[in-house]
Amino acid sequence: MFRLHGFFTQNSRKPLYVLSELGVDFEFVYVDLMAGEQRTEDFLQMNPLGKVPVLEHDGRFLAESGAICRYVANVIDSGLYPADKLQRAKVDQWLDYFSCHLGRWLTTLYFETIIRPRANLGDPNRRSIEEATKFIGQQLPLLDTHLTGTQWLANDALSIADICALAYVEQSRDVDVSLQSCPQVSDWFSRLDQRDGIVKARALLQS
Repeated sequence: MFRLHGFFTQNSRKPLYVLSELGVDFEFVYVDLMAGEQRTEDFLQMNPLGKVPVLEHDGRFLAESGAICRYVANVIDSGLYPADKLQRAKVDQWLDYFSCHLGRWLTTLYFETIIRPRANLGDPNRRSIEEATKFIGQQLPLLDTHLTGTQWLANDALSIADICALAYVEQSRDVDVSLQSCPQVSDWFSRLDQRDGIVKARALLQS
C-alpha cells in the first residue's frame, strides 16, 4: 500500500489526485505545516528536508511531487504515464511547464494571498503579486491555444500531466483569476474538476 504524507496545497494535491485517479490502495496522512509537524523527528526521518509531500511505499520514502507521480504511475504500469518514449517526454514537457511557468505563478499568488496571511508571515509581497499576475495573463491564453482541438495536454489522452496541472489551475478559484476569457482552458478544467477520482481525493482533505 502507498501512504502519502501531505498538506492541503498544490504540491501535495498532485500526487494525491494521481493516486486517487489510478485507483490504487493508499492512505493520506495529513501533515499540519502550520503546527510544524514537518519538523518533528519522525517526519525528518522520512525527509530530512522537512518538506511535503512524502510517499511511503514498501518501507522506503520518496519526496518531490513530480517524482512521486511518475513513480506511482510507473509502479503500476499506468497509461497515464505512457511507455512510449516520445509520448512520455510530452507528458514530462507539460509537467515541467506547469512547475516552471504557469503553475509557478498561480502558486505564487496563492502563497501571497492565502498562505502568507494564514501563517502570519507578514503582508503580501505586492511585487511578487504583480509579477505573477503579469505572467499568468500571458500564459493562460497560450495554454488556451494549445488546447484548441484537443481535450488533453499531451498525446490527445488523459495523463498525469493533466492531473498535476489541475492542482495548479484550481488555485485560480481562490486567487481571483478568471478562466472565462480562455474557453478551452475552462472546458479542460471542468472535465477534470468533476472526475470521480478528483472528488474522492478532495474529500480526504476535508476529513
